[in-house]
Amino acid sequence: MTLTELDTATAGSGLGYMVHPGELSSSVGGNVGTNAGGMRAVKYGIARHNVLGLQAVLPTGEIIRTGGKIAKVSTGYDLTQLIVGSEGTLALATEVIVKLHPRFDHSASVLAPFADFDQVMAAVPKIVASGLAPYILEYIDNLTMAALVHTQNLELGIPDQVRDSCQAYLLVAVENRTADRLLEDVETAGEMLAEMGAIDAYVLEGSSARKLIEAREKAFWAAKAAGADDIIDTVVPRASMPKFLSAARALAAAAGGAAIGCGHAGDGNVHLAIICKEPTKKKQLMTDIFSLAMELGGAISGEHGLGHAKTPYFLQLEDPAKIALMRRIKQSFDPAGILNPGILFPAETM
Repeated sequence: MTLTELDTATAGSGLGYMVHPGELSSSVGGNVGTNAGGMRAVKYGIARHNVLGLQAVLPTGEIIRTGGKIAKVSTGYDLTQLIVGSEGTLALATEVIVKLHPRFDHSASVLAPFADFDQVMAAVPKIVASGLAPYILEYIDNLTMAALVHTQNLELGIPDQVRDSCQAYLLVAVENRTADRLLEDVETAGEMLAEMGAIDAYVLEGSSARKLIEAREKAFWAAKAAGADDIIDTVVPRASMPKFLSAARALAAAAGGAAIGCGHAGDGNVHLAIICKEPTKKKQLMTDIFSLAMELGGAISGEHGLGHAKTPYFLQLEDPAKIALMRRIKQSFDPAGILNPGILFPAETM
């Protein structure tokens, strides 16, 4: 089942599965396997927070059920959460019990350009702590926004002089049950952003908001089309985002390249397009950026997973004791090494 099919099936109940990783044609099983996130994670969490139980087939052919339609459990190991995010290396999920949330009838987005990138990052924790509860809280740097506007033919109504003077944008999307309460939230968001140094605040409703959000979801493809040599989705503590982004851009510049992008500002998940044509330099740059993220208390991937491309960096940089423990877990589930060989560990070592 795809996320689109699940969304259609639940629409009539007024509820929905709110983990939208940006590609709704993806499968629910893939969503579980990668512990997918997306822009709504700042309010609704990632797959791990929304999967209550599984039916899974083990590599040995055994079928197990984990979790269930229950709000909590403290009985043995939490096998549901062990399988979620395991990238298909431990078991195959054949049934998934998910948490559904109410759908809101009214929503709007506020787009705020900032002249200083650090101001954007400083605004994020204040918005999160305000009680406004945005369901989307994204930063988009000026180069990425320019690419999105060009490739997706966006009309945002932002004057040229404002676009030329800003370094980055903050997108704040709010939702509510009534139009009046939504208007109050929009006004509050606009006032907060002005106090935090935004050049202006533009309220996007209806198709304008939808088109910008859809364009942001396609930022990966826009970056590829613009010639990015790699895409990374490191995650760091939200408070460390300014330091991480500043240092990552400096590392890229020192390597003769660039690191541009956008990200889920509300949860510290940074999506960077890496531009560095020389393979050896690019590999070292990627290593340095991943190492930086981990030193700040983050991780190589926040939601995309490691796959084949990022596994070598994981094996190089992660704590050997943790890797050894993960190997033993893999061996317990999949002694023959038949599930997704080459992910997390080289296939020949299993």
